[in-house]
Amino acid sequence: MRAARLLDMLLVLQRRGRMTAGELGDALEVSERTILRDVDALSEAGVPIRTIRGSGGGIDLIGGFETRLTGLTLQEAECLFLVGQPAVADLLGLGAPTRSVQHKLTNAIPAALTAEPDRLAHWFVHDTAPWSGERVPRHELRRIVSCIRRCRRLELQLSDRPSVTVEPLGLVLKAGSWNLVAGSDEEKSVICLDELRSTRLTRQRFDPPQEFSLTDFWTSHVAIG
Repeated sequence: MRAARLLDMLLVLQRRGRMTAGELGDALEVSERTILRDVDALSEAGVPIRTIRGSGGGIDLIGGFETRLTGLTLQEAECLFLVGQPAVADLLGLGAPTRSVQHKLTNAIPAALTAEPDRLAHWFVHDTAPWSGERVPRHELRRIVSCIRRCRRLELQLSDRPSVTVEPLGLVLKAGSWNLVAGSDEEKSVICLDELRSTRLTRQRFDPPQEFSLTDFWTSHVAIG
């Protein structure tokens, strides 16, 4: 985790130039104290990074230092389609690799275009949360994600109803509500998680349906419903 953050710091400084510890902390979503510790770690590792005190000071890379470590890890590649959805990525427990791939992609484009990805944020915000706030606790959502990715059966309790065990296939965020698609080759169902009370990860593995497409299934489900 720290190694990825250190690389992110280099990529951000390479792109933006001198920044204060506060600005870097906001960009990497950590405290100023963490930023200063990371600067010391990079300096001890031989990276030409410095901290300039006083008015107009900040943290920068000396002598136009550049890192070419812009290749994507497997987890970053998985997060490509979440780059424009930082809030959703964070809810799913994928915030760090999503920010990392965003920095790498931005560094890969010509310098004259580096400001363009930020322009959209000046006039458009995609708020995925309903007006009443997030209905599904973050830790429960991440447990569901873990079950989907590990092909483990999941025990759910919705409202005051008895708990049920399902085979989770995918998550859909629809108009601020999280929906779980579960089932097998023979039958699939959509479970709205707005009234989710608790989840439990089981040790029971399952084989997901062959050639299942969450996108195709959801398109058909919406068309029917």
